Amino acid sequence: MSLPSTNSNCTFESFVQELPPKYKDSALEFKAFCRGRKIKTVEQLLGLVLQYCGIDLVLREVAGNFTLLEERISDTAIHNRLKACVPWVKAMLQEMMGASIGPLIEGNLRFVVVDGSTVQGPGAKGTQYRLHIAMDLVKLHLIHVK
Repeated sequence: MSLPSTNSNCTFESFVQELPPKYKDSALEFKAFCRGRKIKTVEQLLGLVLQYCGIDLVLREVAGNFTLLEERISDTAIHNRLKACVPWVKAMLQEMMGASIGPLIEGNLRFVVVDGSTVQGPGAKGTQYRLHIAMDLVKLHLIHVK
């Protein structure tokens, strides 16, 4: 496995500049970041969130990247940390959208994203399950899971 690109540091730093000023405090407030053991900073945690949700890496790839660059960590540990980040990320997004979201909610407009995926178990020769998810991007909640 090759090392992840370090050219993305400039992009990540400019992304962090666009976040709300107290994003680190809110990470502690929402208990997304409790203590710095393997994941030592809020920025490292945010990087994991962006790898998983932003560029759509699987948990094992996120854990592998972190292991290559920082310290050994399991995909289960990454999963648990990401689950704890959900309220924090929602709060940050709502703060960043601010007043511009008001007319969308008042006008009962929705931006809905729909994803269809297939799931295969170990040793499967084809598709075992189909998963369909719809999410409201304004209110940041799931509408449909089947």
